[in-house]
Amino acid sequence: MISEGKADVDIPDGVFFNPEMRFCRDLSVLVVRALLARKAVRAVDATAGSGVRAIRYAKEGEDAVGELFLVDVNHSAAEAAKKNLAVNKVKGEVIESSFARFANSEYARGGFGLVEIDPFGSPVPFIHDACRVSRDGTLLSVTATDTAVLCGAHPKACLKNYQAKPLNPFTCHEVGARILIGKIARTASEFNCGLKPVLILSHKHYFKVFAIVEEGAEKAVASIKELGFFAHCNRCFNRAVEKGIANSLPRICERCGGRYEYAGPLWLGKLHEKATLERVMALNEGKNPEIDKVVSLMVEECDMPPFYFELHRITERLRTNAVSPRAVMSELKEEGFKASQTHFQPNSIKTDAGISEVEAVIKKARSYKLITDSK
Repeated sequence: MISEGKADVDIPDGVFFNPEMRFCRDLSVLVVRALLARKAVRAVDATAGSGVRAIRYAKEGEDAVGELFLVDVNHSAAEAAKKNLAVNKVKGEVIESSFARFANSEYARGGFGLVEIDPFGSPVPFIHDACRVSRDGTLLSVTATDTAVLCGAHPKACLKNYQAKPLNPFTCHEVGARILIGKIARTASEFNCGLKPVLILSHKHYFKVFAIVEEGAEKAVASIKELGFFAHCNRCFNRAVEKGIANSLPRICERCGGRYEYAGPLWLGKLHEKATLERVMALNEGKNPEIDKVVSLMVEECDMPPFYFELHRITERLRTNAVSPRAVMSELKEEGFKASQTHFQPNSIKTDAGISEVEAVIKKARSYKLITDSK
């Protein structure tokens, strides 16, 4: 028996359970509480496994969950989920079925206020049916562990699964997350729905997307208008961003004459909703320091433009000493730019300054205060 949060679950042989995803489940519970507490929505876990995540939502969500369905095609997982619901005294119905079949059954009539997708690997096979059973105001929670694909290690697989070109190795974590959101937004638009991301997490080997589904043709169009392309020069680290479904970005870097590498289509809109982040931190009450650390970085980057600068790569190219992200940020702010750290990558910053301005600040690193960070 494994205890996690307020859940006690048995994990028999043949039922997948990843203890390294506890941080994700801890954070997910707080997001559900922040957005759905006392709403008692119909909820479905499309890849329930042992049921630990759904059970935690039911027991720790402050009445966020009303009618609860746990779906899994694996017989052993379905049987384990039934037993774990009983042990935890949680009311719910376990359906041994593929999610595609469930989404087209009587169970899904009327839709759900919370749709959880936490598969092993890519969530792509589940996204269409997740959007099918969503309604206005649904909290869509999607996990992707195929980060090697989204981050560009397997570009053909990314093209096949997400219909997008990734970027590797520069800013690949944020590019991957934005490709994932773009895929969800395009799928939601097929059902006349838009997407409003409220918290996007990049952590270890996975991405986690929390987004509110918004019904209506105008909302769908508005979401599609947030898609676009990102161009990056691997020679001088210049970049360009352009919204639109047609990639009309320049192919040659105007700064150094190198060839741009581009990524997309991907989501270029906001990644987080600051009010949700602040509620999550308030609910955490400092109990989980790692959550406070990660979410506080999200708050910092909330109003920043897309994509970060990896300072260690820039200093390597300039053949200079490592620099403190906070010192670089301070210098940029003194010059009138916005700047923040980012949860996507250590030793990286987001800013509305260009690469020339960032390099100029780094080249000023002659005093101790600009050399490697004093935390």
